[in-house]
Amino acid sequence: MSTSLIITTLNEIDGIKKILPEIKKEWVDEIIIIDGGSTDGTVEKSREMGFKVIKQKIPGYGGAVLTGIEESTGDKIIIFGSDGSNETSEIPQLVEKSLEGFDQITISRFGKTSINEDAGIIDGFGNKIFSFVTNIIFGGKSTDTLSSSRLFTRKAILEIKLNELSLCAVEQISARGMKRKQRFYEIVGNERARIGGEKKMQRISTGITLISLIIKEFVFWRS
Repeated sequence: MSTSLIITTLNEIDGIKKILPEIKKEWVDEIIIIDGGSTDGTVEKSREMGFKVIKQKIPGYGGAVLTGIEESTGDKIIIFGSDGSNETSEIPQLVEKSLEGFDQITISRFGKTSINEDAGIIDGFGNKIFSFVTNIIFGGKSTDTLSSSRLFTRKAILEIKLNELSLCAVEQISARGMKRKQRFYEIVGNERARIGGEKKMQRISTGITLISLIIKEFVFWRS
């Protein structure tokens, strides 16, 4: 089975200068950068380094994921950030573990041995609360339902019918996967400090969206 790596970008030139040279093309069968309208040279630099870049068709982070799903060809899809907070060594780990037949594999930034340099006390606490609530309601065991470094099979993501376009798309992927009893596996990883650029997550608005999403997923259980 083939694997596609989808890297999402939006004005992350400093991040891609570091992470793209670290990614070995033999790790996966296909690498696509989905760009949300960068104006800082991200697109030009990525192409200069030999990577395929596709303009995002649908707005929002969830829209970038949906564009990547549509544009990729792999039986398995890895979504990966470009700000340097995720370690590129996670990619071959995800690929190797996928050989065991899991529907979703996530990199947890809040495992027992995780090193977290990016999330502060409030963000870290909030993530743990949302993960706990998600597990209780939907029957999961994840320590990081908001992880944006993850692999899922094409079958699994199409079954989920992702339609959340915000940064909270990963929460919907987690919750709907749990509702459908998909097979999850979690790899303990780290979250490094972002490299340049601006943090996209706005704490209050993201929290409100997450609460709303969890309620909707519970009320409309069959969605």
